[in-house]
Amino acid sequence: MDSTAIDTHKESVVVHRIDENTNPVLRERYLTTQEGLEKLLVGVRGSVCVLEACTTSYPIYDFLTGRGVEVKVAHPLLLKSISGLKKTDKVDAERMALMLKAGIIPLAHIPSQAVRLNRDLVRQHISLTQQRTAEKNRVQALLLRYRVKVGKNLFRKKRGWLNEEVPVEVKPVLEQCLEHIDYLNRLLYRADKQIKQKASENPGAVLLTTIPGVAHFSALLLVSFIDGVERFHSAEQLVSYAGLAPTIYQSGEKKILGHISKRGTKEMRWALTQCAWLAVRHSKKFRRFYLKKKRKIGKKKTIIAVARKMLTAVYFMLKRGEEFRDAC
Repeated sequence: MDSTAIDTHKESVVVHRIDENTNPVLRERYLTTQEGLEKLLVGVRGSVCVLEACTTSYPIYDFLTGRGVEVKVAHPLLLKSISGLKKTDKVDAERMALMLKAGIIPLAHIPSQAVRLNRDLVRQHISLTQQRTAEKNRVQALLLRYRVKVGKNLFRKKRGWLNEEVPVEVKPVLEQCLEHIDYLNRLLYRADKQIKQKASENPGAVLLTTIPGVAHFSALLLVSFIDGVERFHSAEQLVSYAGLAPTIYQSGEKKILGHISKRGTKEMRWALTQCAWLAVRHSKKFRRFYLKKKRKIGKKKTIIAVARKMLTAVYFMLKRGEEFRDAC
C-alpha cells in the first residue's frame, strides 16, 4: 500500500505520497477549505497517511478518518529527534513518508473529540481563573499606589468603600476592573456547572473525587488528560507522562537524580500540585508522608513528591475501579 505524509498548516497542507518502492506518486499543496479538503481526500485515498501532532492536524485527522482513510499521528518531539532539523514543507513531508514506509514513525495518542472537548473546557476554566487573578492583582496594586486601605470585603458584591475611600481620579479605572472581575465570575460559575455535570457523568472522575483534595474540576482534568489508564503499562509511565518523574544522569555506577522532567501535560502537573496542598491537610496518609519527607528535602520538593504519590494512587484506582482508602 502507498504511504502518504501530510504536513499541516493553518491555511494549507503539503502532501507527499510514495508507492511501495518509495517512488513519488504525488507532491501537492492543498488549501484547507472544504473544496481543498475534498481534493486532498481524492489524492490520499487508498494509502496510509501520517500527520505530525499539532493544533492544525486535528481538523485534517477528523476529516480523513471520518471518511474511512487510515491515519497515523506522529509524536512531534520524538519525530524531530529521529528525522533531524526541519528544512522545508516538502522535505518534511518526504521524510515522514519514507519513515512511515520504513515503519519507524513514533506514534502519538489522539484523544476522541469528546475527550478533546473536556480538555478544552478545563483549559478554559484555568484561563478564566488566571485572568481573574490578574485583574484582582491590578486592583490591589492601584489601591496600594493611591494609599487606599480596604478590609477583607474588597471583592464582595457590596463595595461601599468604592464611594467612600477611593480618590475620584482613580475610581473609573477601579470600576472597570471590578466589572471585569464580576463578568469573569459569571463565566466561571457557568464553567463550574458544566464541569460538575461532565464529571458526575464520568465514572472515572467520580472515583477520583473520593481522594481528599480532588474535586470535580481536578477529577475531570485528570481523567481527560489520562484518557484511558490502560494505555499506560505502569504507574511510573503515567508519572513520566505528567512530567513528575525526576531526570536521571547515569554513567557506570554513578547515578544522580535531578529535578522533575516537566515534559508532558503542564495542566496535570499544575492540578496535582494544587490537589497535593489540600491533600496534606485533609488526608492522614498524605499528611504523614508529607511531614516525614519535609524534614529531609524541604516543603517545595515534598509537595511534588506528594503529587507524584497521588498520581500513583490515581493510576491504581482507575485500573482497579476502586475508591480511595485513607490510612488510619
